[in-house]
Amino acid sequence: MPNDIPPSGPWRGYYFYGHGGLKHRMRLHLIFVGDGKIEGDGIDDVARFVIAGRFDCSTSQANWTKAYRGMHKVEYAGVYCRHTICGDWTLARLTGGFWIWPDSLAQSEFAEEAMETERHLALV
Repeated sequence: MPNDIPPSGPWRGYYFYGHGGLKHRMRLHLIFVGDGKIEGDGIDDVARFVIAGRFDCSTSQANWTKAYRGMHKVEYAGVYCRHTICGDWTLARLTGGFWIWPDSLAQSEFAEEAMETERHLALV
C-alpha cells in the first residue's frame, strides 16, 4: 500500500554540516504533486533558493535539488516519516544532514517530541 504524500505548504527546519553541530535554520514553501513532483522555494542563512525534485510514494523517499539563485546547487535525499523529512545533503565534497517539518506541526505535540529527540541525540 503506498504511503501518503507530504502536505504542501509552508515548512521549516534546519541543515547542518557533517553529523551535527550548528543548526542552520531554513524556511520553505513546498508543493508535493500526486505524480511525484516536488517544487518550491525558500530561504536560509545562505540566500533564497528554489527546489525541484521527486517524491516516491511507495518508498517515502524524497530527492530534490536546492538551487540558490545565481549561485550553487545542493542535492538533498531524505525519507518522509512521522510527518517529517530527514536525510542528507551533498555539495561536491561537503555533506551533512537536514530535518524539515510542516509549519502546522511547529506548535503541536510534534514540536515538543522533536525537541526531546534533539536533546537525546545531542547526548549520544
